[in-house]
Amino acid sequence: MSRNTLWIMMALLVIVAVIAGCAPQPTVAPPPTQPPATEVPPPPPPEKLKVAFVYVAPIGDLGWTWAHEQGRLMVEKTFGDRVETTYIENVPEGPDAERVIRDFAEKGYDVIFTTSFGFMDPTITVAAEYPDKFFMHCSGYKTAENVATYFGRMYQPRYLSGLVAGKMTKSNIIGYVAAYPIPEVVRGINAFTLGVRDANPQAEVRVVWTNTWFDPVLEKEAAEGLLDLGADIIAQHQDTTEPQKAAKDRGVLSIGYDSDMAQFVGDTVLTSPVWNWGVYYVQQVQAVLDGTWKTHQYWGSMAEGITGLAPLSPRVPADVAALVEEKKQAILSGKWDVFCGPINSQDGKLAIAPGQCMSDGDMLSMSWFVEGVVGEVPGGSPPPVAEVKLPKVAFVYVGPTGDMGWTYAHDQGRLYLERELGVETAYKELVAEGPDANRVIRDFAEKGYDVIFATSFGYMDDVIEVAAEYPDAVFEHCTGYKIADNVGIYDGRGYQGWYLSGIVAGKMTKNNKLGYIAPYPIPEVVRNMNAFTLGARSVNPDVEVHPIWIFTWVDPPKEREAALALVDLGCDVIARESDSTEPDKVAEENGLYVVGYNAYVPDAAPHALLTAPIWNWGVFYKKAVEDVMAGTWENTPVWWGLKEGLLELAPIADFVPDDVKALVEEKKQAIIAGEFDVFHGPIKDNTGELRVAEGELMPDEAKLAFDWLVEGVVGEIPK
Repeated sequence: MSRNTLWIMMALLVIVAVIAGCAPQPTVAPPPTQPPATEVPPPPPPEKLKVAFVYVAPIGDLGWTWAHEQGRLMVEKTFGDRVETTYIENVPEGPDAERVIRDFAEKGYDVIFTTSFGFMDPTITVAAEYPDKFFMHCSGYKTAENVATYFGRMYQPRYLSGLVAGKMTKSNIIGYVAAYPIPEVVRGINAFTLGVRDANPQAEVRVVWTNTWFDPVLEKEAAEGLLDLGADIIAQHQDTTEPQKAAKDRGVLSIGYDSDMAQFVGDTVLTSPVWNWGVYYVQQVQAVLDGTWKTHQYWGSMAEGITGLAPLSPRVPADVAALVEEKKQAILSGKWDVFCGPINSQDGKLAIAPGQCMSDGDMLSMSWFVEGVVGEVPGGSPPPVAEVKLPKVAFVYVGPTGDMGWTYAHDQGRLYLERELGVETAYKELVAEGPDANRVIRDFAEKGYDVIFATSFGYMDDVIEVAAEYPDAVFEHCTGYKIADNVGIYDGRGYQGWYLSGIVAGKMTKNNKLGYIAPYPIPEVVRNMNAFTLGARSVNPDVEVHPIWIFTWVDPPKEREAALALVDLGCDVIARESDSTEPDKVAEENGLYVVGYNAYVPDAAPHALLTAPIWNWGVFYKKAVEDVMAGTWENTPVWWGLKEGLLELAPIADFVPDDVKALVEEKKQAIIAGEFDVFHGPIKDNTGELRVAEGELMPDEAKLAFDWLVEGVVGEIPK
């Protein structure tokens, strides 16, 4: 084939192909989509979130900055390779802080935490220049679109640590080394003091200002100055452990701050209010990573875990630990908080009324001291003056206020209530049980008295009847057992004091015969007589107790006759549960001993009175009226004792040997601590029958219904 022929054939093939391409084509389904032979590589992982921390002190301060550093480490541990963190320590507040914060932003750090109050303005300034960065400032109050503030309700564990200090001080002087007079520090001092005074109303908190956050030398000197003033516990709002070391060097105790300072100083640090900043730091870094971060003002509580109380030292007794735990649970539940009234200011005037709580704004700007603080807030503002409608409170008495016994003790409680709360009170004495009581109680209710205390067992049914007619009033009945929606009952564990006085009587008797003047054969009297007998026989198993029943609460001639009859029986110690001091006088006249009751009246029988179980009814009256004012009153039956301070043992006479006094004190402390109960078996009745088995504890229900006499009591309960 020639070259020309080849070119002709190739040209014809091209023409045919073109014609075929122009012809109509049949419809054909496209082939299914297939995955690529090789996958497209994923996008590169995002760069690490860069987080910076600015510290005012060294991370080795073991306090404030150390606690923040633990939070930074928690961020690293939580997020691993996703986050890069760094810090600068020892940054002074002022121009240096602004330079450091700006340098972090300039170097591309996405999140910057500034951890001291004085960093506030520098943070705001730098944040305005770097709107794509996230800034969080600790303890301040200024925010912006990219600036948040954060802090914790440290006042809550501060209060709890105050309870410990108040219980553990012996000198009633507690020193407090304080940094700057700003609301944060003032609030902490006040919360601590409220805890101290709730545990020990006699204690005071003395404040010394250092005007520095971190100065180990100055902090130690301030603590030593307070120790020189007699403080036996040192607390602080400072950044180092130097105040704790100063206390330990002097052989006294302390309360730490920021971190658990016991791990650095030892068990002389009773506890420490502590920070767990990592809770907040992790939460906020996660929000930035998620793209959900918004400006905010965070003030976390113990319930959220940002603040807490370090473990208590082994030096802290069990009863103190129990008190702290009780208050801690109340805070965690949200049912109670520290700055809820009544709260007095430093001058003793009511600042926060019962039933009212300080707002967050008021707490965050607090610049005045509460009652119990010794010192001044430089440049502080005047405390608030509470405006509150005080209730009218009435008391109904079965005897005269001058009986120097049962009614006298209740009236002392009324006077205490007036002094403490400033409420208006009224009373009616010598009100016979029966129709007269009904009339008097109704008359008080009709006259608009808000709270009515009826102070004798025989008033019970009348209280219930009148209360049903006046549902807006609150009624409290002493020693009864019937309640209603607006009727509560209250009594004290008088048997605890009677047991202790029985120890004294059992030790002081020469002929082992004790007399007991018993008013009525009711469970209350039987219970007390049995406790007295158990106390006496615990130190002198040969003792007998001879009761005489007089069927009256207060009848001086009859009480004297009963005492003389016991003298004739050969009793050389006379105990009386009656209300007057006539038996005391009989003992004095006959050279015998007497155990009084209700109130401490040594002048009636200075050479005869051994001691007396006495009442502090004001403790209950104040609490009940405060609850009414706060709207938190409940009709829950109250049965308090030595632990709550409702009951006490009067001073034991000087002529009683010291070893007897020591034994009584030992048993008293065991009762208060819950380590000993009077009616703990084995206990036999006076017929020899075992009533409470060994190792068993008599329940309250059985104590309240006592109708048998213990071994050692001579006689029977009248029917």
